Amino acid sequence: MESIHSSHSKKEIQEIIEVFDFNVCNYKNMNKKNVSYHLMYELSKIDNIEPDNDFFFIKNKKELIEYLVNPDSSKNLTIKEKNSVMEIAKYIMMYVKNGYYLSYSPFLDWDDMYKRANYIKDYGDIPSVRKAIDGFNTDPKMINRDKIKYIMSSRCKKKLERKKRMVQKEKIALKIKRGVFIVHFD
Repeated sequence: MESIHSSHSKKEIQEIIEVFDFNVCNYKNMNKKNVSYHLMYELSKIDNIEPDNDFFFIKNKKELIEYLVNPDSSKNLTIKEKNSVMEIAKYIMMYVKNGYYLSYSPFLDWDDMYKRANYIKDYGDIPSVRKAIDGFNTDPKMINRDKIKYIMSSRCKKKLERKKRMVQKEKIALKIKRGVFIVHFD
């Protein structure tokens, strides 16, 4: 039995179990090694899976195994590159929080910061990058310029949409409180 590549995160493996509805008990409390083992064991027991056209875009069991055995394609940054992107995002957020004053940021001038914001926009799957770009777009100097749009994978977009729907469901829900209430009319 093949094993899942180490570039796949525990959270991603758990999402695969949820999306394809695999019968893995108590997978949220397992460590990554155990979750990986149980997922591969479940895959070895079944012949085919339901295709997923929303989240992982996988059509059959063979594609899923190929996806899991190979390195995660969405993690194309090395640790050093990711740290660099995160540092730039952190400095842009610091610039935004300090009222758009360059004196508190490590950037040479506004154009230097604009170039760096354009550099990190390609990594929109990282939440800090999205937050930094959104904050940077609110800068008064950006009024006459085109807004910077971060690039996200379709999987990350679907994930955010699902999260947004879940939050909306919670807000709309009817809440009933029981007890004794005293109403005063003045």
